[in-house]
Amino acid sequence: MTDPANDQPTGAAVLFDVLCDLGVEVIFGHTGGAVIPLHVELNKRMRRGERVPRFVLCRQEGGAGHAAEGYARASGRVGVALATSGPGATNLVTPIADAHKDSVPTLFITGQVPSFAIGSDAFQEVDTVGVTRPISKHNYLVKDVADLEWTLREAFALATQGRPGPVVVDICKDAQLARLERPNLPRPRHRPPVPFDPAAADAILTALEQAERPVIKAGGGIIHAGAAAALCRFVERFDVPVTTTFNALGAVPFDLRYNLGMPGMHGSIPANYALRDADLILALGGRFDDRVAVKGFAAGKRIAHVDIDPSEIDKTVRSHLALVAPLNTFLDYALASGRRGAHPAWVEQIQTWRTQMPLPYGSGDYIKPQSVLETLSELTGGDATLVTGVGQHQMWSAQYYRFRRPRQWISSGGLGTMGFGLPAAIGAWFGGSAHPVVLVDGDGSFQMNIQELATVVANRVPLKMFVLNNSFLGMVRQWEDMMDGGHHYETCLARQADCDPDCIDLDQTCRRQLPNLTGLRHVYPHLETLRVKEPAHLRETLAQALSHDGPVLVDIWIDKAENVLPMVPPGAPLAAMIES
Repeated sequence: MTDPANDQPTGAAVLFDVLCDLGVEVIFGHTGGAVIPLHVELNKRMRRGERVPRFVLCRQEGGAGHAAEGYARASGRVGVALATSGPGATNLVTPIADAHKDSVPTLFITGQVPSFAIGSDAFQEVDTVGVTRPISKHNYLVKDVADLEWTLREAFALATQGRPGPVVVDICKDAQLARLERPNLPRPRHRPPVPFDPAAADAILTALEQAERPVIKAGGGIIHAGAAAALCRFVERFDVPVTTTFNALGAVPFDLRYNLGMPGMHGSIPANYALRDADLILALGGRFDDRVAVKGFAAGKRIAHVDIDPSEIDKTVRSHLALVAPLNTFLDYALASGRRGAHPAWVEQIQTWRTQMPLPYGSGDYIKPQSVLETLSELTGGDATLVTGVGQHQMWSAQYYRFRRPRQWISSGGLGTMGFGLPAAIGAWFGGSAHPVVLVDGDGSFQMNIQELATVVANRVPLKMFVLNNSFLGMVRQWEDMMDGGHHYETCLARQADCDPDCIDLDQTCRRQLPNLTGLRHVYPHLETLRVKEPAHLRETLAQALSHDGPVLVDIWIDKAENVLPMVPPGAPLAAMIES
């Protein structure tokens, strides 16, 4: 007789049935005891020649999480990461928090000890739901295989609906092994959408028309909503300049005459001058974070705010006019209204300020990091998907690369996660390989997840990686120079014997202590490595790297003393911006 139980799918089979049905193509992760049933099921299907998501084995779970973020940011689809229980889940905490701060649509699937062992302090047991509750959009603990399908489908939808974000699904091992007899139905959830308010939209448009010096502050929500093209038509129709926040870079082409660049602490001169002098600021799909909404930011100005997330309205800056709505809905309404604006004198002033975007810089005996980014921008035609870690190199990238399209800028914004760049670049390549993927990293940030070079080589990912090597944790060093007379504490990455005890002098000859990159080709035979120290050889070396078929890692020795400018000092108003 046929055993009817064999016709009933296991929880592991249900998971892959659902993920395939949802169109998941790639999973980034690592294995472990609490997810072995999932890997067994995946391998069975691969042996049978069935369609399954590609599993990319990263060398650490945190790298897998950032790769899922990079995939989501580049493609606009949900990035998926898989890890085991305990340390596997806790290693995902940083990517989950990073995705939460930057509203990245991601699904994090973790294994959990058997349901009967929960609370017993079992091996590799961690309360994943409790740990991730404040840093995720929602999370679930699945104890019963009958709840697995609806949970996965709801989690996937939640990751993208409304304001995107990370969702965590923690699955007990016995639920993965159990056979499904009858699935449970989804829990009833009633979330009535907020109706579009034409009167509120008209009030905002009227204020925009009547203002003398209006500025749009466009946030990352523009890209999430797929509204970049509509935004460009909107700013031209209403004759209004636009700043694009850190997470919105690329939403407006660099060469558009209304583009002011990035605002904030290390923002462009035209963006910060315009926000300083504006009489109306219209925020579209972005929060008023402390790096932009600095001291006195809203003084003497009218603030209008359109956002899909009602919790952002009036959270840090009070609005005179507000609308809760999808950005594409608001922009489509505005463009269909027939309204127009005209601010010729204000736009003329903007053009004068735009001559300092980006800020000019000098030359010298050592490679200037700004020249690296400008050269990369020229050689790639401004079309590369640019990924960074966190630090000075990140700000130079944001300032000097001439972005042309949405989803080409991938960097950690709200959390500022060093080590983000390399694994995120891997994910970005899987998510959008039609464009070349360029990683610009700092020597400090790069070393935090350097193990993912093995993932690059194992998967033949043709990344072009450029490390701006100054032997310092450069951004902290810059602040130390401003606040502590140039005494550097644990920010010098060179050997102690090569520097003064506190590295007070920025000695350009101090030995660079980034691991010998040119020696990595012996560890990874398929990884090309290059080094450039002199400005005269920079362009040639960058062009050589970009033309190579496979992965390339370039060690670029930059001027140690170079600072990121402009800069608004911490706690200061926009008027206190340092330009030189």
